[in-house]
Amino acid sequence: MNSQVGARLRIISLLPIFSILFLFQTDFASAKDHGANKIHEVQRGEAPTISLGVKKDPTGGFNVQVITTNFRWTPEKASDKHIEGQGHAHVYLASQKIIRLYNNWFHLNTFQFAATPGEQLLRVELVGNDHAPITVNAQSIFSELLVNVPADEIRPQASDTWKQVSIGTGAIALILAGFLAYRHFKRDSSKA
Repeated sequence: MNSQVGARLRIISLLPIFSILFLFQTDFASAKDHGANKIHEVQRGEAPTISLGVKKDPTGGFNVQVITTNFRWTPEKASDKHIEGQGHAHVYLASQKIIRLYNNWFHLNTFQFAATPGEQLLRVELVGNDHAPITVNAQSIFSELLVNVPADEIRPQASDTWKQVSIGTGAIALILAGFLAYRHFKRDSSKA
């Protein structure tokens, strides 16, 4: 067998293995930066303030009022450049970002967002149009409180079987592709 062909075969045979390793290292749920690497520092006297009013909705979840001062809601400028004193908010439940908020009222649908029953921390953080946190002394401007999520109002647990099946199918396809490439090059090299 030609040494160049042998080297090609070894490289091609390793590609499926490296591809499988890459699959297991990739975070499929990764998101864009959305301002996570910058902040908008404001002076204490000019800083927006935020507080929350929460009322249990009889049909499930919670109705939440976000009360702000020195802040203008600008949904039409979301993801644009920062302009002092305006923006939107990011809403977190149990430390997971669940929605962007573009005005001062929203319904917290616990059936959609809560994974477990009981007390959970609801946090609303003011951010600029570009999604970067608005801060005073490097501290985000936010309000948070505990909401008690009833057991009959949580998100049904989804199965992760589809992830395992997709990764397994991808791994088998890569191994098969490597095997077929190996046979193809081996056949071509034996003709030479």
